[in-house]
Amino acid sequence: MKVCLYLEAPEWVSKSGIKRAYEHHLKAMEAAGIDVVCDPNASDYDLLHLHFFGPKSFIHANRAKKMGRKVIVHAHSIGAHDFQNSFTLVNPISPLYEWYLHHFYRQSDCIFTCSQFAKSQLDAIGLGKPVAVVNNCIDRAKFRFDEAKREKTRAQFGLTRFTVFCAGNLIPRKGVMDFIEVARQLPDFDFIWYGQLWSKLFTFYPAMHKAIENRPTNVKFPGFVDDVISAFCAGDVFFFPSYTENQPMVLLEAASLRRPLLVRDIPEYQGWMSHDQTCLKATKPTEFAALLRALASDSTLYQKISDGADALAESFSVAQVGRRLKQLYEQVLNGESMEDSLTSIR
Repeated sequence: MKVCLYLEAPEWVSKSGIKRAYEHHLKAMEAAGIDVVCDPNASDYDLLHLHFFGPKSFIHANRAKKMGRKVIVHAHSIGAHDFQNSFTLVNPISPLYEWYLHHFYRQSDCIFTCSQFAKSQLDAIGLGKPVAVVNNCIDRAKFRFDEAKREKTRAQFGLTRFTVFCAGNLIPRKGVMDFIEVARQLPDFDFIWYGQLWSKLFTFYPAMHKAIENRPTNVKFPGFVDDVISAFCAGDVFFFPSYTENQPMVLLEAASLRRPLLVRDIPEYQGWMSHDQTCLKATKPTEFAALLRALASDSTLYQKISDGADALAESFSVAQVGRRLKQLYEQVLNGESMEDSLTSIR
């Protein structure tokens, strides 16, 4: 069995979780002993696994089908659900985006997606293809807490107090305004958000830009950072107030560094993130602020949620996901029924 794992336009998604998910799946395949190539123009692979949905991927999918090869598409997006409230003018075109996305997904033999919530949404659409849960994974050997990196980065960004951090593009659906409001309620904490701040041409959301411009002095936006590990080590709690997600790589990365997780209580996290065990959940700025105060003042609670994050990361290890991928690839290639293995086997 030889698999072609292909990511179209990696430079275009270089600042997104899609590229990191692809890179970690590549490591998972290698860990599982799967023979893998990354060039879809190669002539000797048996199965094509696509991690993006651009025009080149569409062409390669149809070419592979004509050559009798199996095709898997990785659904990092459900459709309008996780597309709206991101960049300028995307809301009006979201129905067209969703139509194209679902048309692309129908070209496959099987759809992989990274959460049970996403699977249920795709199943409800009725794409006519089996949908299997293949979790994102994390390289635990690489994503390890480092005190030296922590101190260096804290000095670099002037972080001197209990530090709350987040990561991701600065777009409305990520909860940027809530992040700023919580920081306003906790003036004795440092808040830092790593991620691209696009020009107003690309993200024309006046309320968000006004909130960023008028943010309190304890909030920093240093932009996109290449060294995620050092940046995350500098923080004490990963606060991710996003309104819609699938299975964000940044959560797994922070968890692997044993940073306690505070997230919004949304359906996407049901089944794999448990409140007061692997994370803490809330919905309103006042609730988020109260939980952050508790984490900062209660060392027992902090240790508990830190340990929970570590356990969560371990369940998404490269080795675990590699075994899962190998099992599903073999079933797709052999034309076996997948009804017993569509959900995650973490």
